[in-house]
Amino acid sequence: MTRTARSRSTVRAAALGAFVIALAAGCGGQGDENGEGITQGEGSGGSASDGGGSDGASDGGASGGASDGGGSDEASDGGGSDDAASGSGQASALPADADLASEQLPVPAEEAVGIAVQTAGGGETESVSIDHDDDRGWTWEIEVAVDGSEHNLDIDATTGKVLEHEEDDDRVEDPVVDVTSPMTPQEAIDLAVAERDSRVSGWDLDSDDGAIRYQVDIQSSGDDDVEVGVDVESGEVRVED
Repeated sequence: MTRTARSRSTVRAAALGAFVIALAAGCGGQGDENGEGITQGEGSGGSASDGGGSDGASDGGASGGASDGGGSDEASDGGGSDDAASGSGQASALPADADLASEQLPVPAEEAVGIAVQTAGGGETESVSIDHDDDRGWTWEIEVAVDGSEHNLDIDATTGKVLEHEEDDDRVEDPVVDVTSPMTPQEAIDLAVAERDSRVSGWDLDSDDGAIRYQVDIQSSGDDDVEVGVDVESGEVRVED
């Protein structure tokens, strides 16, 4: 009886020891799994902080793009278009001593003739001249014939404004002139300057004894200008001292 009781006690002790060992092993495994879980959790949190939306927004967000190249900045940088538009409406006037052989009037001859014809209500051009007036600056003087009447117009060569418009019913029949054909003002000036090289202070296109000629005013060493006539048909040049 004594040996049997001892044997049973030994078996129970062994079983209890095995249970304790198994329990310890199970707790250790759970701890390892929890540790891995915590490690993974920290990693995921790190990735969130590394590539989070707030960092991305600060690096290349819309607010940064707006400050770098926003519309308001571009508008302020490109505001010159308004300045250019306002500046283009106010052309610079040529000085009184301008050389028409090399300097262009803000309102050229063809444009001035168009303004004159439109103001007169149509018709045909009979004479065109350009000269500098002490009070009004560079001024076009143009004659337009309309239905038996003659319209005399003075036009500002800088702004295109009609300075004066007179109508005369007692019209004298004159040939029609054209500043575009068969000879332009610049072509006539080039021929005149080739004959007498100096500053061109003005010119007119008119008819003389049925022939249409440019009269180019060229500054001389004295007080009076030299007039150089250029026939629009033949190109003949004649100096009239």
